[in-house]
Amino acid sequence: MREGWIRLECADCGEQWTADPTALPAPENRFLCDHCESERPIAAFAKTRRGLDILESFYRQPA
Repeated sequence: MREGWIRLECADCGEQWTADPTALPAPENRFLCDHCESERPIAAFAKTRRGLDILESFYRQPA
C-alpha cells in the first residue's frame, strides 16, 4: 500500500495544510478549500510539483 502526505495551499486565502492523497479527489477534479470555500482544480492546491506527482500516482492506472 502506498502512503504519503502532500502539502496543499489555497491561492485565495493562503491557508496551508497537509492531506492524505487517498482522501483527495483525482487530479482532474475540482476541490473546495475548507477554509474559504474557494473551488479550483486540486492541482492548483498542490504546493509543490512533488505533491502533485504523489497525488497523480494514487490515481494512475497500472500498466
